[in-house]
Amino acid sequence: MAETHNKIVASAAKSSLGPLGFVRKGRSRTWIADHSWWASVVEFQPSSWSKGSYLNVAAHWLWSDQEHLSFDFGGRIDGYVEYGSDAQFSVAVAALAERAANESLRLAQMFVSLPETARLLLSKVREGSDSGWGAYHAAVAAGLAGFHDDANEMLARVANGFASPDSALALATKRISAIGVETENFCNEVRSLIGAHRAALRLPALSALPF
Repeated sequence: MAETHNKIVASAAKSSLGPLGFVRKGRSRTWIADHSWWASVVEFQPSSWSKGSYLNVAAHWLWSDQEHLSFDFGGRIDGYVEYGSDAQFSVAVAALAERAANESLRLAQMFVSLPETARLLLSKVREGSDSGWGAYHAAVAAGLAGFHDDANEMLARVANGFASPDSALALATKRISAIGVETENFCNEVRSLIGAHRAALRLPALSALPF
C-alpha cells in the first residue's frame, strides 16, 4: 500500500494539475501535459533522506533523441516540503501543487508557437554561451521556424563545443547537420524523432504537427 504522504501528493497534484490536462506517469510523482511538440513536466521529487517533496517544473522538447524525460527549460521551484503530519503536509503540498500549476501555465504562454519558442531559446543560449543540449534544442526550434542561419549557428556551437564525439549530443547534432536545416528532410527527421519519443513516453500518436 502506498504511504500516506505519497497519496497526499497524488491527490494534490490531481486536483491542481488535472484540470490543465496533466496526466500522471504511471504510479510516479511525475505529471505530464501534452503540447504536441513539447510537454510540460511536473515532478514532486522525493528525498532519499526523509518523507517530503521538492518541486520541479519544466518544458521538455519532444524532439529529444532519447527515451527519458528531461527538464529542458525550467527546473527546481521553491524549497523542500517535509512531512510532519497528514494535516500539515496536505496544506503544504496543496500550495506546492498550485505553484506547479501556475508555473506550467506561464511556460505554456511562453511557448505558444515555434517562432516564439525559437527566439526565446536562441536568446537564452546567446546570453549563457551554451554549447550543449540548450544549443541543440535552439537549433531544432530555429530550423522548424525557418530561421536557418540561426539554426546553423547553434549547430556550429555544439560541434565546436566540448561534447564527446561519441556522445548522444554530438551524434544528434551530426545527424541534423548532415540533413541540413533548410530541407524538408529536416522536418521529416524531427517529426520522426517526436513520434518515437511520444511512443516511448506512451503519449498518443499524432496525425499532424504544426510544421
